Amino acid sequence: MKFYDDDNEEDEFTEEEISLAKGFCEACDKGIPTAYNEDEYDIIISNLMFSQKGDYLKKAIEKAQHDFPDDPEFVIWKMRYLIWNDQRREAQQYMQKTLRHFPSSAELYEEIAFIAYTFHLKMNVGELVQKAIDIEPSSNAYFILTNLYLDKGDAEKAFDSFKEAYRYDNGVLENTDLLILSNNDSHSGRFKTELQFLQLLCQEFPLDKQIWTNMGTHYALNEQHKEALQAFEFAVSIESDTMGLYAIAKEHYMMRNFYKAIEYCWRIHKSKDLTTHVLLGKAFKELNLLDEALQQLLMANEKDPEFPFAFSEIVDVLRMMGRLEEIPKFVDRYYETQQLSLEKLEWVLDCLRADGHKDAFLHLCHSAEKQFESPIEYCAWLTEFCYLVHCQDIAIKILEENYTDLPDEELYEHLGYFLALSYIADGKPKTGLMHLQNALILNQDGVRSDFLDLDTDMLYTLYPEIYMMVSPFSDHLPDIHNN
Repeated sequence: MKFYDDDNEEDEFTEEEISLAKGFCEACDKGIPTAYNEDEYDIIISNLMFSQKGDYLKKAIEKAQHDFPDDPEFVIWKMRYLIWNDQRREAQQYMQKTLRHFPSSAELYEEIAFIAYTFHLKMNVGELVQKAIDIEPSSNAYFILTNLYLDKGDAEKAFDSFKEAYRYDNGVLENTDLLILSNNDSHSGRFKTELQFLQLLCQEFPLDKQIWTNMGTHYALNEQHKEALQAFEFAVSIESDTMGLYAIAKEHYMMRNFYKAIEYCWRIHKSKDLTTHVLLGKAFKELNLLDEALQQLLMANEKDPEFPFAFSEIVDVLRMMGRLEEIPKFVDRYYETQQLSLEKLEWVLDCLRADGHKDAFLHLCHSAEKQFESPIEYCAWLTEFCYLVHCQDIAIKILEENYTDLPDEELYEHLGYFLALSYIADGKPKTGLMHLQNALILNQDGVRSDFLDLDTDMLYTLYPEIYMMVSPFSDHLPDIHNN
């Protein structure tokens, strides 16, 4: 197995292999004894791991180890299972025990080193890799060693290790992205070492498109867009493709060369890549060509309503065009295809509030109930959100028109807090205090924490009556006398 290519391999199984795994599961359910050879166990375990059937997977590994106790492959599967099951401590203990008692092999050392490095286990990865190399040098081992040298800030030794990995398997060249994109923190020491490492790779393999693409990505992550653009342009000069052209378009956009970004987007416009439509839309928006921007963004949304990047851009363009009445309709259509995140919905609501479009704001506050499992959760969110954006009147309207008569005991007991906070914040303290008093009568055990946590210093200072009413029910109120 190639560690460096593990995530890119397609896990495909033939009908015969799938049938073999299903037969094992059925035999387990019925308590029927089974016997398989080593290759069959490997197929069964691989299938069960891929299909995430944990209970059967555990049984398959245990049975394989029982039938073939000297085969390191099943020891390795046990390690993977423990890690996959998030049992890191158990995995580390099992690996240490394996190193003490199981016959040494390069494959075993490599796998333990790979798992320990990937999941940050407390093991000497460098020593394990060196033992693997001493027994049988391989591309896998040198690939791990390359990572270790990058961590240590030694680009030249990392480069030497990578060349050794390439000597044993030139396929490693296609996976340099797994080395340089593993750490996206542009301020880290490793990030700078990775740049030096890539420069050495470019000198060694000057016509390798993937390395130049990785160089561009690396510069882009470090916001060095001029250098990123040059690297992407060179990669495309080696071999042009949609991804390379899009990368160039995006760097032009980041450099505010919007017409250039549009030019490159048009060159790949016939592709099915939705990101191209979105980037075109954003570039047109920056040029204030709003009709063209909306057209491209709606095309992306029409092709795939679940595509995440078009939504906020469409709302923003509609807002810029003054077509606020269309925003609720668009959001409603979006709801028909997928669950809209609460964070996005709040962003839309805040956008409408800022533009004073209360009817649309009210409509979407109503529709937000779809986000919540129960009326009380929705009412709590509505009260808090409207309070924070100073639209208490909306919360009052929705609460009184839609929730005061619901036969929901829990909501009935807490609705007074929501109305109290909304009325008080809306400058109607007498009505608010009346609702608060009713809520306290219904809730002798305490006060809702969300009522206590929202700008309580301000509320209690302006309205000492609230402090007097709730203080018997809570031991973490502010001392208003010291304000």
